[in-house]
Amino acid sequence: MEALWQSILALLATFVTPDWAALIELLPIALAVIVAAWFLLTIRSFATAGPTRRAPARRAPVAPDHLHMPGPSTAPILAAGGTAALLWGLVVGGNALILGAILLVLTLLYWGREAIRDYDHATGSASSLPAVIHAGPPPGVHMPGPSFRPLLGALGTAALMAGLVSGGWLLAAGAIILVVTLVGWLVDAKAEYVKTAAADVTGHLENIPAPAWPRRLFQGMAALFVVALLLQTGVIPPKGGDTATGGTDGSPAPSEDSGATGSSFAIVAKDIAFDMTRLNVPANTAFVIAFSNRDVPGVAHDVDVRAADKKTVVQDQAVVNGGESATYSFDGLAAGDYVFICSVHPIPQMTGTISVK
Repeated sequence: MEALWQSILALLATFVTPDWAALIELLPIALAVIVAAWFLLTIRSFATAGPTRRAPARRAPVAPDHLHMPGPSTAPILAAGGTAALLWGLVVGGNALILGAILLVLTLLYWGREAIRDYDHATGSASSLPAVIHAGPPPGVHMPGPSFRPLLGALGTAALMAGLVSGGWLLAAGAIILVVTLVGWLVDAKAEYVKTAAADVTGHLENIPAPAWPRRLFQGMAALFVVALLLQTGVIPPKGGDTATGGTDGSPAPSEDSGATGSSFAIVAKDIAFDMTRLNVPANTAFVIAFSNRDVPGVAHDVDVRAADKKTVVQDQAVVNGGESATYSFDGLAAGDYVFICSVHPIPQMTGTISVK
């Protein structure tokens, strides 16, 4: 009976106290599944749209005369997959980040090749045919007007990806910039829909007015990102204080000397950086690291021991959320050089050397 009760408690523990770090690593995969499901549903809705035909095959759509419509393309779907791979690499790090970046570049190059081919097809006969200038699209065809929203959305996505790498203030600024651009895009889409719906009554379709350059929005986005960057790097508010004893918040000053020696150490993570870069540990002697994560909540760190190549994991430790602390216990190491590194942010600022003698 006791064994049954313990098994029930173990099952409930997986839901009450889940491994949040593992769940966060699955977020890019979950997003990729959602995006793939949405694309499949969209493709199915287009495939089944329109009245049912008794003909053996569907009629291929033909664009009106003098109107160029690009053909179907899988490039947007492939680019979405490349973006999902890059986001997954940003979370996992290491070779996954390199692989995600390569996949995204390849998908964008494929998309660019299709765009150039379509442009060449549209302009190939321009030298032999007279130019035809239309006052507007043919009747019954709605062509959205020019928009800066795709460019703004790309900038917002780039800001969010920079925030995913650095965390903290940059992550908050990137999320705000992306949300603002997407909300503006939604407002434009609603305005176009209103015009299209009004055409069903009036019989006349009007495009929304051509947009002006979004100078103020550009300036606001740039100012927000610069302020977040200054906050992230600690330029504002000024740290001040005596650098020999530490910062004004009580954290020890970064150490670049010969390093601490012994079997018990204290390491502080703040502003996406360790305060210590070298540890001297006796060979085959267990040691302890009292780790304090003083970054904002949501910015997680850990202290793992890896081989000198910075890839081979020797001893792994649990992730600590911002504002929390943990005590890591490590087994004795054979003589040699190792590194201690944050697996969440494997950057030079969060990498140190362990000299075991």
